[in-house]
Order: sequence, then structure tokens, then C-alpha cells
Amino acid sequence: MGSHYFSTCRTDERFTSESELPLVSGGSKVVVRDWDQRRCVDVWGPREHDDEFVFKAVERFIDTLPIDVIKVQLSEDGSVSSSSSDPVHDVSYVPFYPARTDFPRRVPTVCRRDLTEVDRLGLQVDMVTYKPRQGETRKVVFKYNITERNVSLFWHEVNCVMRMPTHPNIVPFDALVVDAADGVDRVVGFTTVYIPGETLHVNKDRLFKLKYLEQLIKTVDFLNLHLGIVHGDICPWNLLIDPKTDSIQLFDFNSGAKLGWEGDNDHRRAFRYDKHRNDVKFVVFTLYEIITREFCFSQEFYPHELDQSKIMRKRRWEKHNDVRLDGPVEDFRRILSNWVKERTKSDTLINHYTKAAEPLDWPQLHVPPEMVVHSCFPVNGILRSSLISSGKGFLRWERPPSRALLLAKGQRLLATGEVVQDDVGSGTTA
Repeated sequence: MGSHYFSTCRTDERFTSESELPLVSGGSKVVVRDWDQRRCVDVWGPREHDDEFVFKAVERFIDTLPIDVIKVQLSEDGSVSSSSSDPVHDVSYVPFYPARTDFPRRVPTVCRRDLTEVDRLGLQVDMVTYKPRQGETRKVVFKYNITERNVSLFWHEVNCVMRMPTHPNIVPFDALVVDAADGVDRVVGFTTVYIPGETLHVNKDRLFKLKYLEQLIKTVDFLNLHLGIVHGDICPWNLLIDPKTDSIQLFDFNSGAKLGWEGDNDHRRAFRYDKHRNDVKFVVFTLYEIITREFCFSQEFYPHELDQSKIMRKRRWEKHNDVRLDGPVEDFRRILSNWVKERTKSDTLINHYTKAAEPLDWPQLHVPPEMVVHSCFPVNGILRSSLISSGKGFLRWERPPSRALLLAKGQRLLATGEVVQDDVGSGTTA
């Protein structure tokens, strides 16, 4: 299998700190999430340290740390002085997953255990394969949620992608991914069709055609004006070129919203509309970045800082020497400028998703009271230690680290994190 992302990403991309607490003794504890192994470790230090020190320390031992270890004590130099596997120290939350019955029956599903991991594409995104009851093996992208803080956002993203009408320039939905927890089939993620080739952010050397811009413009109009949906993150890293159809493909609705909607008020206003994440503005900056390679979108950028008028008023867009276009820069700018003017008029008429031609909508998320934690940062989940002590079942996600994963011949790594022999698992749809 591949392991590209977590083998090459920065330390602060693989690890995040979930919470930090100074101790009376002068030390500190930090809950570190490892997105590669999909695990949390409670890291205790002899004194307060910044994330950089903690992450570098964790990186040195995490790949060889037994999967059941949930607490470590660091020495002054960052090495492990002691560790614990006692469930009482388990600070992980088990996120709430909606039941399969909360989704339309007609939507296709696949069991998580029937997915074989092929590559890790990023945080909570893997390339997997599975074999339907009828047909050849499919290679798809599996997107899932393992965090208690993103339950509501993920609910809205799943429903948006699942209900999206087929469009030639939007990566198609494939299936809901289900798994049983305590006797109930629950939706833990979804799959989309895999489009080979790197994103426009990675593959900068490919020829960028005028028709790609026209396709993107029509796609944004379809989303905003026809469905009332805002993508919210149209950037080079969310755009592909399908080699089969030679067409641009938009994916990842993680930052999506219903146009003009105030958001899910019961769940941290998830999927709310942010005027600074305007799709038209993002198309302007995307085209400008593609042509000039002046990077507008940093790893963590602030949308309100992107001023569309400054880009549009520039007399010249200096094409980077290595950029390949199938027409003059002026042609790209003319099409873009005409579209921006048209959208200025139409946006005054359609400023709320309910005013769209065929607005996309779906039910609200319902979370049982026992899965709602009221704190400064509301979460939808329950402490794993509580479930362990009460003997209740829950879904596990831990898996081997990328850098240490050497599968023997005939073995497969399932999306559950289990390593099995080829004859284990049917690979059929649910």
C-alpha cells in the first residue's frame, strides 16, 4: 500500500494538540492526536512545553509505541520515562455516529470492513478499494470522521454530497460507509469516485485550458444559483482534471454552506454561510494563482483577507514562465471579468438558498442527550473510558503507522485498522 501523505507531511500536520493543562507540580499534560495512527495519547511533561517540542518528542516514539498505550510521561529531553495502558487514563472521546436509518434507504452503502486501505491521502481521507456484489473492484476515496467536535459538520457534508445531483464537473458520490456499534448500524463516512492524477495545486505543470475555467464557472453557478450551495473552499488543492473526460473536477465540501443560511443553531452553527468564503471570489484567486503562481492560499489563510477587487484591478497578470495555457492570459481574464459582472447582478436576486432554482436541503441532526457534552467547546461524543467501564461496545479506528507498515504477502489492511489475510472479508456492498 502507499503511505505518501504521513511519510512526507510536516510534524504539525500529522499531530494536533486536543487540549493542554498546566499542572500544580509545574509540569503539563497535552492530549496529542496522531492522525496517521488515528489515536490519542495523553502526554505528561516535567514542565510546560510548546506544541513544537511535544510533537517532535512524540514523533520519535509514536511509531513504536504499543497501540494500547494511552498515557506517556516525558523526561526533560523528550524521551519516554514511563507509559500506561490503563483505561482509566483514556482521554479519547467516541464521536456520535448517526444511524443508517437516519438516511434515505435508496442510498447505496458499503461496510467499513469491506474496504481495503490502499493509501492515506490526508487527515481522515484514504484511498480504498472494495468489490460490490456485482461488478469489478472499485477504487474510491473514503472520507470519515473520528473527532467528537466535527460530528455536526460531517452530518451536513455527508448529506450535501450524497444528495448532490450528478454533474460533469463535481466528483460523484459513491456510497455511505456503515459499521455496527453496540448492535446498531451507523454511518461513519462516505466514499466518492476516485479521479486519478494530482490536484492543480500539486500538478502545476499540466496545461491549463480555457475550457477548464469555463467549466468551473458553470459549476459554481450550478451550485450557488441552482442548488443554493456554496462550496466555500474553491482552491487549486480542491480541483482535479479527469483524464478520461478532460474536464475539471471539484471536490471536498468540508467548508460548504447553504447560501445565506445562519447555520445549524443546535450544533455550533455548522454549515453556516460565511460571506468571506464567496465562491466567485475564490475562483478569481484560484485563476490568478494558477497563472501567476503567486500563492494566495496559504496552509492556514483567512478568507476575509482576500480582496477580490485588488486582483481584478491589476493591469497585468504576469504569467509565470513555467505555466502552460492554451490561450492568451487576456482571454482568461475577459471570460472571468464578464462572469464576475454577471454574478454581481444575479447575487442580488439569489441571496438565500431558498431562492435558488432547486434548493438542496436535508433534515437536521438529532443527537441523543447522553452524547452531548456542554463545555466551552461543545462536542457530540462520550469518553471512551466511560464506555469501557460500562462494558458497552464502540467503534475503534487505530491502525498501524505508515512508516512502520510492512504487510506480508497476502495480507491486507482494512479501513477498520485490522490487518487480515486475503481470504478474510467478502468485499461486498452492504
